[in-house]
Amino acid sequence: MRGKQELIDKLIGIQSSRKSYYSELNAIVGELQKKNKQLEVINRLTQIHVEKSWEEVSNYLAAQFSQVLSFDRFVLTLIDKSELLFYISQPDATDWSCHFVKRSIQTKTALSVGEFKKLLKKEMPDHYGTSVCLQNQSGKIYGFLTLLNRNRVEYPREDLELYKTMGEHVRVSIENILLFKDVSEKVKIEAQLIQSAKLAALGEMAAGIAHELNSPLTAILGHVQLLMREIKEGRPGKMLEDIYQCGLRSKKIIQNLLTFSRQEEYQFETIDLPDLIEDVLGLIGYQLAVSGISIQKDIDRTLPPVRGSRNQIEQVLINLLLNAKDAVQEKSDPEIIIGTCLASLEERPYVSIYVRDNGVGIEEEDISQIFNPFFTTKEKMKGTGLGLSVSLGIAESHGGKLLVDSKVNEYSQFSLLLPIQESEGVE
Repeated sequence: MRGKQELIDKLIGIQSSRKSYYSELNAIVGELQKKNKQLEVINRLTQIHVEKSWEEVSNYLAAQFSQVLSFDRFVLTLIDKSELLFYISQPDATDWSCHFVKRSIQTKTALSVGEFKKLLKKEMPDHYGTSVCLQNQSGKIYGFLTLLNRNRVEYPREDLELYKTMGEHVRVSIENILLFKDVSEKVKIEAQLIQSAKLAALGEMAAGIAHELNSPLTAILGHVQLLMREIKEGRPGKMLEDIYQCGLRSKKIIQNLLTFSRQEEYQFETIDLPDLIEDVLGLIGYQLAVSGISIQKDIDRTLPPVRGSRNQIEQVLINLLLNAKDAVQEKSDPEIIIGTCLASLEERPYVSIYVRDNGVGIEEEDISQIFNPFFTTKEKMKGTGLGLSVSLGIAESHGGKLLVDSKVNEYSQFSLLLPIQESEGVE
């Protein structure tokens, strides 16, 4: 009886229909799961945190895209004026890692997808790219998303449509990040304007206090000189000499403070560097000394004088010395060396004023950013991130350079290079 039923089932195709039904059901379930995964990814693409760095954004996008599309590398490209900023993400053992490449572009018009593909091929000739553009509501292209493969890949139409859809959602997130960074930059500038106003007020107060101190100090020095004419020998004479020398030093510090805080058109003059360094140390040497820092001078007095704004060069050296002070705070034997020497760069001679410390050093990835406005590695409220940026501007306005050499946990050395005038050529 059982064999007869099996024969009937085979003849009418019941088992075949069941297999077909389950195959179709499994295919539908698989398709639904695939669509759900795509929707999850698209939803996550709209949740990128606006405070993430571009490297983090690129890695995040690569991780999300890889769940629904196959590729070897991912590139987030942003257009910044005349530069292309490539953030290239590739998989490592457990996650995605990103490296940054910057390239200049010559075109004065908007960069098209075709032109971008040529530039990308030139940058990465061993990969094939599939790109979608990022453009704002007005139609201006400001970036690209690219899937890179070592071998040529022809994505199915369905995958390309999905890629374009994801690109639209990424565009919204990228624009939010750009807007946040723009607003944050304006807030920083506003905060710096407030800080500048405070510093200007502080400079006026310092100038007023210096004038107030000058009058009684002049009287003290005058009376001490009269007493020194009468008392020249013995312990009283020595004490009067000490009082007089301390008074002169105080008067010089006040004069330097007045010069430093004065707002005026900077006039270039011939500057004797040993005297300038002594004046700078007179201003902040005590501050360094009470912090337990050993100050060493290595000054070559045979160097020719340079031309520049004394006030501005003093500002650079004070910035460098205060940075060095912060760098050696945790050292058991803190030391700062300030010195001068001859230097040559690009076959041109310079006089170098350098400040070297044995502090914490600078991380390699930070070296390229330390001269950027508002960038700082100091703790919050301990730095504005403008000291080195301002110092670099002063160096360049003198036709010079500001260079840095550093090794983590060993040393940092900043060198202010000032050009030697042709009439001051060195044999």
